[in-house]
Amino acid sequence: MIKYLTAALAALTFSAGFAAPVHARLFNCNVVYDEVDSFMNKDYLMQPHAYGKGLQGKISQADAAKQSGALLLHPSRKGMGVAIVETNKGIRGKFLFSWGGRGDLRGTPLLILRDVMLFGQVQDGGGLKKIREIRVSSSQMVDLDTGRVTQGAGGDIRYQIIDAKTFGLEAVNGAKLFFPMETLCK
Repeated sequence: MIKYLTAALAALTFSAGFAAPVHARLFNCNVVYDEVDSFMNKDYLMQPHAYGKGLQGKISQADAAKQSGALLLHPSRKGMGVAIVETNKGIRGKFLFSWGGRGDLRGTPLLILRDVMLFGQVQDGGGLKKIREIRVSSSQMVDLDTGRVTQGAGGDIRYQIIDAKTFGLEAVNGAKLFFPMETLCK
């Protein structure tokens, strides 16, 4: 009898795994010093929307300011935005971003990407690529797969100027961006 109950329980557990929606794992927030490091969890990189609210595809400078205020960031990263990316070649990862620097000839600040981390194989952590910093002028694109500024079809993200006071960051050419707007520590 116990043998049949064990088999039935195993079958029920196995089938429930296919029907159950994705739920975020709990994060131990007692040890979080910088939430950006938690975003490198492979489950998070595969389905970041399952872990909380966020913006998809694009973000304005004003929304990026709200985002950085909602996340637990190390003091050296305060004021920076956080993006989870899937490049147009299917590579997943994350990066920090901000606007600043001397700007371009029109006086528009540069988009600065920092600590870009991409995994060629998220499931096993293979193919790790790190890029420390990329500086981008307005209306330019970045091919994250190569780490280079581009104007071609290989670009994954674009620094978009909306008007003289409003600018943002958006995914292009089939790439995907997710901007977490709430902390994982609830």
